[in-house]
Amino acid sequence: MDLSFSTGGIFGIAADCLLLIIGLVLIIKGGDMFVDASVAVARALRVPEIVIGATVVSIGTTLPEIITSATSVVKGMAANDAALTAGYNSLAVGNAVGSMMCNAGLILGIVILARSPRAGKGFAVKGLFLIAVTAVLSVFSFTGGSISLFEGIALLALFIVFTGINIYDASASSRVEATGTKFSGVVAEVLPKEKIKAKDVAFFALGAAAIALGATLLVDNAQSLCLGAGIPQQLVGITVVAIGTSLPELATALTSLKKGASDIGLGNIIGANVINATLLLGLVACITGSALPIDNVTKNVAVWVSLAITAILVLPSVFTGKTYRLQGFAMLALYLGFIVYNAVIIVI
Repeated sequence: MDLSFSTGGIFGIAADCLLLIIGLVLIIKGGDMFVDASVAVARALRVPEIVIGATVVSIGTTLPEIITSATSVVKGMAANDAALTAGYNSLAVGNAVGSMMCNAGLILGIVILARSPRAGKGFAVKGLFLIAVTAVLSVFSFTGGSISLFEGIALLALFIVFTGINIYDASASSRVEATGTKFSGVVAEVLPKEKIKAKDVAFFALGAAAIALGATLLVDNAQSLCLGAGIPQQLVGITVVAIGTSLPELATALTSLKKGASDIGLGNIIGANVINATLLLGLVACITGSALPIDNVTKNVAVWVSLAITAILVLPSVFTGKTYRLQGFAMLALYLGFIVYNAVIIVI
């Protein structure tokens, strides 16, 4: 079902923009409801807090990107027009890679410029893991011009490894807190038994429905906007859609910055980018069942800019345990430079 306005002209473009924004709002609010309800249900089922934190919560902030890209790929498979299919695929991949660049280059660039967070415990392992998966994604994209089914499965395997790292780190931290003087919570193995509340089930279903409807609105109207205004889908996917679906990470980073805990935002974005590179792109590659095409700008430029931004973020801080404003400036400059480059070459 197509939920775009699709009338053309200024009125049609304005309507597409409005529906696109409504889709973003539904995705973000639905994601909040879905994650909160999922955590409540998981606790009632006595799922350890460690597992909840390393899976439900970490995946929750990337739900907008995951559902949007998956919806776009599915719509591309259902399209009977090769150009439409290519456009939907460009939106899906552009959203994933663009979100990675936005998270690190724009959001963390601003955070580091404002208040350089420390690179706390676990940063080195997870930061280097992010560099590794970004490099793997770059090679997959560049060498074949697509992500094959086998490569998609490999990305999903890397996501499982990352989840294992998160669970191990959280478990180790809980053991330390339980035996030290800074015990701050319930150890994972001794959760109280609770009943599943009807309210949580309702919010779970409502949140899932809002995400699905929002993703459909976002994808349909982004596609319609591109066709109506003559804008390439890759540009909209890697900018408007990517920035929009990264709003949860932006909110987390700004809240952490306001509370003087900017290192929390740092860790959240590293996790979100790993999930975008592995779970999201691995999933959509598997959904296609064949090769997921990567457009020329993304495979030749965007993935490498994302890798460069990640390296600037991680490598200096691995050795010093700190972040520096110069890093933030360089990351932000690279991101903005890519956006300008992308727009200019398309206009030319």
